[in-house]
Amino acid sequence: MVTGRVVRIAGNRYQVETPAGLLECALTNTIRRARSRANKPAAVGDDVEVEPGTGGEGSLLRTLPRRTKLCRAKGSDGQTEGVLVANADRLLAVFAAKAPDPDLRLLDRALVMGDAGKMEAAIAFNKVDLAAPPPEAEMYRGLGYRVFETSTVTRQHLDALREWLAGSTTVLMGPSGVGKSSLLNALHPDWNLRTGELSLRIQEGKHTTTWVEMFSLPGNGWVVDTPGIETFGLWGIEPENLASYYPEFRKLEGTCRFRDCRHDAEPGCAIAGAAEAGRIHAGRLAGYRVMLRDLLDGQKPAWR
Repeated sequence: MVTGRVVRIAGNRYQVETPAGLLECALTNTIRRARSRANKPAAVGDDVEVEPGTGGEGSLLRTLPRRTKLCRAKGSDGQTEGVLVANADRLLAVFAAKAPDPDLRLLDRALVMGDAGKMEAAIAFNKVDLAAPPPEAEMYRGLGYRVFETSTVTRQHLDALREWLAGSTTVLMGPSGVGKSSLLNALHPDWNLRTGELSLRIQEGKHTTTWVEMFSLPGNGWVVDTPGIETFGLWGIEPENLASYYPEFRKLEGTCRFRDCRHDAEPGCAIAGAAEAGRIHAGRLAGYRVMLRDLLDGQKPAWR
């Protein structure tokens, strides 16, 4: 028996990186009987115990405890946990400066999910050869997020991003068409990830990444490429705790008129007052309220 890390899943086959090399692992009958119908027994990034076989194959015996997890709500009712990536240290939310234009509400959703998953979150505004990053880039920096302004054409800030990625496990996450796979190819051409052209008619990316996959960085560290996610329901967040994932909201904690203020339409809300005075970005508060209503209504919000 050896310990390894799941780097890719295709159907019920798990590719596990071990000290003995890459093993293509099947599920044991014990795991097949015990697993939930809705969830796989392991996610990409999981540390697992496997039994090596012959010809580069093996059997997956057990999933080890997770340090972190990036989850989304699954199922028609959004009541099932779907673990997208396990044991990641960081989340890099990748959005294009143009083509498609960045949707900052979606960006805020990604930052919330990274924080909820106990990951350090950062932002990359890609394709800055086409347009300048949005003015809000400085606002995010002021909130403490690391912000990269990248281009695979001019190679702007690729060295800084490569240095930031080293030594950790980082998930790249964002909508289709923002250039995640192209960005990874520019950072490390040997990966040769498949990319696709952007649909000019609908200005949405064709899905070029169809699975979650980990890639080992030269020296140390991993990056995880994810599909362009079109639906991403919040998971593991209670309505009363949502504000705690906003750094600027946390600074005003306890200053509202009512102790149970949800910062929606309550009188005497300090956060609403700060937004009206320009001390908090109004768009951040508006997006927060959309997510709050999603949680209160039990709806599965869209990532598109």
